[in-house]
Amino acid sequence: MLNVHYAPGDGMGWALDEDLRQIRSALAGSVRETGSAAADVIHTPFWQNLGMVAAPVLKQSFVIAQADNPPFFYLKQPEFAVGQTRVDLWVARSREAFDQFQRLRLPVEHIPYAIDPGLFFPISEKKALRREFGIPENAYVIANFHRDSEGADLNTPKVQKAPEFLVAILKRLRDAGSSFHVLLAGPRRHWLRNELRREGIPFTFVGKADVGGDDFGVNILDRVRLNKLYNASDLYLIPSRWEGGPQSAMEAAACRCKILSTPVGVARDILEPESLVQTAPEAAGRVLDDILNDSLDRTIGPQFERWKASHTIAAMGGELRRLYSALPEMPSFRRKNAGPRLPVWQGRCVQLRHSFKRRIIHPALPKEVAWNHKPGANADLDEILGVIRDALGLLGIRISDPDDSGPEIIGWPDRPDSRNRRNLQWIVPGMSAEQLVPSALLVAPSVQDILNLRAEGHLQAAVACGMPMTGLDFSNDALFVEPGDVGASVRIWRALAAGQPVIYPEGNAYYEQVFHAGLRYSRETEAGSLKRFAGENREELQTFAHLPAKSDSMKFIKILLRS
Repeated sequence: MLNVHYAPGDGMGWALDEDLRQIRSALAGSVRETGSAAADVIHTPFWQNLGMVAAPVLKQSFVIAQADNPPFFYLKQPEFAVGQTRVDLWVARSREAFDQFQRLRLPVEHIPYAIDPGLFFPISEKKALRREFGIPENAYVIANFHRDSEGADLNTPKVQKAPEFLVAILKRLRDAGSSFHVLLAGPRRHWLRNELRREGIPFTFVGKADVGGDDFGVNILDRVRLNKLYNASDLYLIPSRWEGGPQSAMEAAACRCKILSTPVGVARDILEPESLVQTAPEAAGRVLDDILNDSLDRTIGPQFERWKASHTIAAMGGELRRLYSALPEMPSFRRKNAGPRLPVWQGRCVQLRHSFKRRIIHPALPKEVAWNHKPGANADLDEILGVIRDALGLLGIRISDPDDSGPEIIGWPDRPDSRNRRNLQWIVPGMSAEQLVPSALLVAPSVQDILNLRAEGHLQAAVACGMPMTGLDFSNDALFVEPGDVGASVRIWRALAAGQPVIYPEGNAYYEQVFHAGLRYSRETEAGSLKRFAGENREELQTFAHLPAKSDSMKFIKILLRS
């Protein structure tokens, strides 16, 4: 029987804690739960919490991490530079995430997200439920229970959940003369509640509405009430830019509630084509058709059956037990298990010392960095390195003599790699293998650039950091990215900075830059109609653009230099 240590979830009773509960429950009796020092396997629902485990302990254990978000999102977090090297096996929770891990050439198994059918199930008395929560009995009720406000600033819309896209849909419904009511629940709903009031859109918020500040620890609802709220709704609307799940797609499907969602995460695995939308006009049209003709009714049965077949606790538990039974025969597990181990008492001391140091010592920024860039070799790289140089100045970090110790910032190399320091190399499309420094952590303008590296056989650690770029010359036309154009990342940043929508081919990772501010196509014959749509809806599309700011770049650089 394998000894397993479970790293913590989020500690707030939210999605990651639920994942941890499910893992423990599924493997109970099949493994022996231990402390980290004695573990054959360290299993975490959240890879960033692996930082709580001492490096020597991680090195001797087989590390399994469940992906709460798709890996293309992780690539845009500087901490993932370490995550790429610490995890021995990723568990993808959706086919989207599984495909992305494979494209990044990271070891992965697919074990779908799951929810408990004992907690989420259909309730027939819709009107009684609405009376219980003060929801208009005869209204068409559109529900959303996602956080919509950033924790650091409750007046800012949460980027991932795209509440501004939800508002755009609701405004189109209102302007079309449609009658509906919005149902909100959960913590950090401040931004959306304020917007709905400002737009005069009727809504009900289930929770404590008079909390002045952050209500994260107050307004997380228990699953009994959430189940009732799904059943009180006519439609659950998911406007997110990206998702690992969301769990709400499974919960709504289990309650036989209609769903509309952007094509993200597990929603793509469960939902019918009619339930997936990309633009505000498309989504508003689907909702209006359902209000008038009950057109989404036929999606309920197939979505319920897909959830029931693959996304229950029983299905997930069976897949986890299958994985653990296969672990001892996996070559990667056997290699890790054959390595030297610390005595358990020594491992505990190492872990105790690590935990203590984490509490009292915080990584400091270096006082100076070396600079290795040949100006004039590439104009895009010159502009990016200019942003980095400005950020270093604002952070009080000096640019020192190349022979001094400390991190080295590299662009287009102007001298050979010393290989004796921590190197961070910013790259752009068009750089050849000769310009890449093998010992460096590569920092690319977009996820697509990292995929290009993987396709060419470059497997060194890399992360993506969007940089504020000068906009293109103003044009009313959308930027159209040709099929096979894998070098468009910087042009896309420039187009978005100029307010131009972007039309890009399906199947690449440019979505990770564009999100709702553009349109994807599967056939070139769609180009004409998409360009017309982009022109007619340019202003609205522009509001959905999420552009990198200098403050974002500075934060990214700080984390890289501290790691």
